[in-house]
Amino acid sequence: MITLGSAKKISAPQGRSVLWFILLGIILGLAFMVISQWRTRWFLFMLASGCAIPVIMALKDRRRFLLAFLVMATPINLSKTYMFTPSDIFRTVFGFSIYLSYLPILGLYFIWLYRWIFWHQRLKISKVGLFPLFGLFIISALSVLVAGNRLFAAFDLFALAFMGLTFIYVSIDLREERDLRLVSVVLIFTGFAQAVIAIGQGVTGSSLGLEIFGARKFITGFVGLETLSRVTGTLGHPSSMAEYFDLVIPVSFAMLFYPMSRSLKILLGLGVFFQIIGQGMSYSRGGIFWTMVAVGGIFLLQICRRMGVMRGAFLATALASLIVILLLVIPNPLQKGLFRTEAATAYGRLPLMQVAKNVIWHHPFLGVGLNNYVQAARKYDYTPEQLTTGWNTAVHNVYLFIAGEVGVIGLIFFVWLLIQVLWHLLPALRAPDPLISNFGLGIMSGLLALMLHWMTDLGSWPNINWFWFMLGLAVAVGNMAAKQAAESAPAGQSATTV
Repeated sequence: MITLGSAKKISAPQGRSVLWFILLGIILGLAFMVISQWRTRWFLFMLASGCAIPVIMALKDRRRFLLAFLVMATPINLSKTYMFTPSDIFRTVFGFSIYLSYLPILGLYFIWLYRWIFWHQRLKISKVGLFPLFGLFIISALSVLVAGNRLFAAFDLFALAFMGLTFIYVSIDLREERDLRLVSVVLIFTGFAQAVIAIGQGVTGSSLGLEIFGARKFITGFVGLETLSRVTGTLGHPSSMAEYFDLVIPVSFAMLFYPMSRSLKILLGLGVFFQIIGQGMSYSRGGIFWTMVAVGGIFLLQICRRMGVMRGAFLATALASLIVILLLVIPNPLQKGLFRTEAATAYGRLPLMQVAKNVIWHHPFLGVGLNNYVQAARKYDYTPEQLTTGWNTAVHNVYLFIAGEVGVIGLIFFVWLLIQVLWHLLPALRAPDPLISNFGLGIMSGLLALMLHWMTDLGSWPNINWFWFMLGLAVAVGNMAAKQAAESAPAGQSATTV
């Protein structure tokens, strides 16, 4: 770790605090004058946010409140977009979007810097993932220069910058177990809430009036002659919801093995059950399959730890076989999602991948530019199907999508970042603290499930709030495990802390 400043903490002068409140009042007054000119829903939203500020200021631990707010806000697709630019071509973003999750992350950075400047609090900066992250950002910035439409490329670069800030903050400032406990509880509850919303949308056949929070119209799928309405939660797209559950469900399931009272374990089990049903309501083949693989892997590992390899493997295989039989025999959302039959999305992905390879072959270094892939891909569609002329979407493989947008070098930096985070997380699996070991196992399983799911699905990687948050959280958990290992190392033996 790199340590800045000294460990001494002093109280901020009272007069200076008054000046800060006066400055805040001026800023809020100017902000009210601005938002009063906005559309009604945004005026009401910002007015409610402004009224919440005194409540936040009255809290004793504002940092933990903002941290919980950040966890809850990441799957909410509520945003205010500046310089909105319509386009008939598929884009990941259409302007400089300010998402709800940006507000708590800016507040957390403010507290972080304030404590450093006025309290002289030590800042421990983790180096894990920083070099590949900066490399990815630089390559992405260079890709803007070669983009066919630089404005749309700049929109995505702006979003990527905020995602990077989210990753950096979470990875360096979540250092205590009480922070991890808070995050785990809020994350599991938020996943449960998203599942309830998804189930409600599926049962009622509506968005539940949550359009302002990111809910969208249904996307249609088919199982034989049956029409499926794929719900979105508040994440804006069924695939986005499925990818979110890829990460959350393994974490929630892994925490079932954390020591807790029976009543809490029953509540958590019900929450996991609802999350799995919510994943089924996405009707995402990749999401359902890889989530089940991740959950099965966690169960196998935990049972083998407790019963031995042979007995654990036998029990896990027997239970998995029983669950598969039940899923195949009893009609349920997971079954319908796995056996969707629309050919356009299933078999049409192969020609899209071939087009992506053509794009990468012609633009190997910097790609075609952020947020410009679909516009450029039509030029390189040499397939007999000419699918890009009728299917307005990007390649359903995130790795090919990244290579097409920012080149092979950008893809290398992205994969390097993922590998470095996963490698740093490995010691958490062997940590003596059950909170760190179970949460670490869950988040690693979730990241692996998402990475495999992304081989056959689309993800707007520069602006996925919850992905970059969870990636930073994985680094933070790895840091906690490294700290425990250093503290428990025998005298005279040094432990490496990154």
